[in-house]
Amino acid sequence: MTGIYRVAAVFLVVLLTGCSRGVQEASSGIEGAVSSNVLQEADDDMENGAQEDSGEAREAVVLEESRGTGVITGGEALSLHQKETLLAFMDMYYESLANLEAEDCSELFIEGDSHGELRAQVDGTSWTSEKDGSFQAAVHQAAWKLIIGVRKASGLDLRLLSYSYRLDCLNVTEMEDGCVQVEVMEYTDMRFAHTPEIDSSVTGLRHFFVLKQQEGKWYLTRHLAYDSAYSHFLRRENSDRGREAESMSWEEMENLADELIQEAADQIRQRRLQWESENDQSEQARAEHAYDREAAVAYAREWAEERNPQWQSYDSLGGNCMNFVSQCLFASGIPMDRSGNARWYWFSDANRAPAWTGVDSFRDYADSNTGYGLSARIGAAFGTGEEGDVILMCDDGDYNHAVIISQVVQDETGETIDYLICSNTGNYRDFPVSAYMYTDQELVKILGWNG
Repeated sequence: MTGIYRVAAVFLVVLLTGCSRGVQEASSGIEGAVSSNVLQEADDDMENGAQEDSGEAREAVVLEESRGTGVITGGEALSLHQKETLLAFMDMYYESLANLEAEDCSELFIEGDSHGELRAQVDGTSWTSEKDGSFQAAVHQAAWKLIIGVRKASGLDLRLLSYSYRLDCLNVTEMEDGCVQVEVMEYTDMRFAHTPEIDSSVTGLRHFFVLKQQEGKWYLTRHLAYDSAYSHFLRRENSDRGREAESMSWEEMENLADELIQEAADQIRQRRLQWESENDQSEQARAEHAYDREAAVAYAREWAEERNPQWQSYDSLGGNCMNFVSQCLFASGIPMDRSGNARWYWFSDANRAPAWTGVDSFRDYADSNTGYGLSARIGAAFGTGEEGDVILMCDDGDYNHAVIISQVVQDETGETIDYLICSNTGNYRDFPVSAYMYTDQELVKILGWNG
């Protein structure tokens, strides 16, 4: 891609980092790189003068030779050239993911001011301000490389065949230094190559951009995205190495991405070994009452992109993922459990069990509960999943994300090769679990309930 004003296909794939650990306590507390050989093996496994707008709130961008369309809404305060800059960034990013080859985005960024308020809005951190636009380019390149590496390591064809997205412009603020800060919310439908007939969707993904004009052109000085591999990449670097990521060189960024890809590839290999042990005959728990999988999945698809007003949302309190999965199980007819030492219930924020909203606590409940209530098996062979089963995701030893299987993906021989899932925080509907950035995954077989 050349020129920051090239408006081409925007392949919108969500960057996954899950939803933190969920809300574990019933009080106000919150608990919240592969070598080139590995990537080559994964490759071998796959089949080898624009007019100014007229002030309308909605601008449809139909892209030539693209695999989809994009629409910007509520962007009256942005000029056409500013919109083109944002689209050029999205284009380059999603072209990289669509082709599984990271493009060079350095031409999009220039030196900018700190904009500490922007950082605080996104994740509450106090990152040291960078003055060099090359840092932004470097961290984006590394994050893109990480996502691509994880998808290649899956052994599945995770290219996008088509997409349709909408960017809702929420706020446009002109700053004292002449920069323009833009907040948008992203909503996308897409189709992956290995599930070409299925619409996967991501909704409510928040982005923050800072634009700066130089010599008559608009460039980016900053981009952050909530629930993205980019911000997760920075947070992990800060916590793991005890220093600000802004001090890293291009080479260090690349090396960190390689380390994380290798780690992900190792986790995927381990899961494949478990997948192949699907005939495991170890004793399983039993349930007196069958699990209504269809009811659970119907609820999951209905509320994956929204929040049921009958329940409190925990998006701002560590994540709504486990709360959402618990609601799905409850909607299937599995009753709340207030008996014994293992409990799972929600009546209000002040009257709930940690297992309802916390991923670690739910895992403990599903593993230890006997008698009345949920009957499940933790750590079942990964290839034995069915619609309505739960997948827990782990990061550095902590279980911090939960999703529910909405569809089993099979190859032409009828073998299970992947799962489509629904989740909250981020909001995914029928999205491939193999495309998740959390690659340490555990299957929870939901058998039904007793009582």
